[in-house]
Amino acid sequence: MEEKSRYTLRDLFNHLPISLAELARRSGVNEVTIARIRNGESVALRSTANKLLRVFSEVYNRPLTLDNVDFPVRG
Repeated sequence: MEEKSRYTLRDLFNHLPISLAELARRSGVNEVTIARIRNGESVALRSTANKLLRVFSEVYNRPLTLDNVDFPVRG
């Protein structure tokens, strides 16, 4: 994935080199919840977003936070 100043969830999911099952395992977030967030069917809790962003950061080897990812959250 190319370096940018801001990313979208679509960017992160479209280029994800691991499966959703692996993302779920590594983040501790249910795979169904991740699929709903990916598909725009659900808005993530802030804590869930942070768990996913931690794993995205590891996978993409760059800091990804709510400051540089358009990630709709509640709470």
